[in-house]
Amino acid sequence: METKKEKLDDVLSSFLQVGQIKACAIVSKEGLLISSRTPPDVDARIFSALCSTIMGAAEAASTQMKTGAVGQISLKTEKGTIVLIPAGSKAIFTALTETGAQIGLILVEMESKAQEVEEILFGT
Repeated sequence: METKKEKLDDVLSSFLQVGQIKACAIVSKEGLLISSRTPPDVDARIFSALCSTIMGAAEAASTQMKTGAVGQISLKTEKGTIVLIPAGSKAIFTALTETGAQIGLILVEMESKAQEVEEILFGT
């Protein structure tokens, strides 16, 4: 029987098959790294902490403005896009794309993978 760690690693590995992904990770809302696939020039622990901070700020803004739950965050930069999607109430599925990546395809895949992560971690 596969462990949760192995199942999560499989989710990330299959997500990378979409292409145009530089890095992806599953992080806790507190910023702790759960699992990741990152190149050597990306520090997974710092990436995790920063993604958690971004999500926390978005959730605080959403609460303050009474706009409902955060469903997705996209942060476009010169060298790619950082995308965050909640994976249940306590985790975040995040990706760093290449410049010019097909964000629509990536978002569809991320939503599916975030659901898988939620099921693995929380049994929902």
